[in-house]
Amino acid sequence: MTRLPLRALVAVAVLVATVSARDLAAQSGDAVMRWRAGRALALRGQLDSALRTLDQAGAAARAAGDYATEQGTRRGRADLWMLRGCADSATRILREAVAAASPGDRSSADALVRLLASRTAVTEARAVLVKAYGDVPSVGSNITRESVTFLQGMAAVELAGGQESAALATLNSALAIAVRLHEGDVKDRSSHAVGEITDENAWLMFDLAQLRRTAKSTGIHSPREHARIMGNLVHAWPTLDVLPDDGFPITRFADRLVMRAALCAADGSECPAPIVAKGCP
Repeated sequence: MTRLPLRALVAVAVLVATVSARDLAAQSGDAVMRWRAGRALALRGQLDSALRTLDQAGAAARAAGDYATEQGTRRGRADLWMLRGCADSATRILREAVAAASPGDRSSADALVRLLASRTAVTEARAVLVKAYGDVPSVGSNITRESVTFLQGMAAVELAGGQESAALATLNSALAIAVRLHEGDVKDRSSHAVGEITDENAWLMFDLAQLRRTAKSTGIHSPREHARIMGNLVHAWPTLDVLPDDGFPITRFADRLVMRAALCAADGSECPAPIVAKGCP
């Protein structure tokens, strides 16, 4: 197996240690430790080991009444089943996660919207998105993180429906809100920004890069713009992905593996491909 370069090792390491002291105080130490270990295994491409570890993390979280970590393990397991090609299993897990989510936790709904959109289940994806954000005033226009994540979901739905221009416009609207959020953040802005990539827009920029790569429309498809954005993300990722989870961690393991491969390519070497076992539950 190819040895990971230093940049990729740093990226994986910082992804693992990302729960704040505030969240740890409210969460089970054993469950969080297992969750971190499962995430690290997933990002090394060891999918079966990651699934087993996340199952253990979920059991420990349930025993401790740690619902935030339990939900995080569900999202992680769904990501892993998708990586194994088991879309039905992933969908079932995320539907259960959405039903069990605490008020204000829309992260499982966000993940389900992306999954349904990837399967071109446009009507259901839109329904899940609208229901998840139905209680948020002026969502999509107010300067809030909810607006950003709602618009990300809407762009995924539009893209699944073949509306590339609408998806691009929606992502640009979300980016404008992310800029306002970053400018108004009380934290030291320099600590969570590298060039044009910030904590508030990193996943938006990733989605935009993928749209530029996969779009069929000649006015949107741009390998050069895709390469430019990914280059910026590679430069920023080891710095920005050290921020603490807020209790609702974004898993996106497949997308993180794309970023990991980009980090390895930037160092002139290849990351090992995920070890995929056959069979779906």
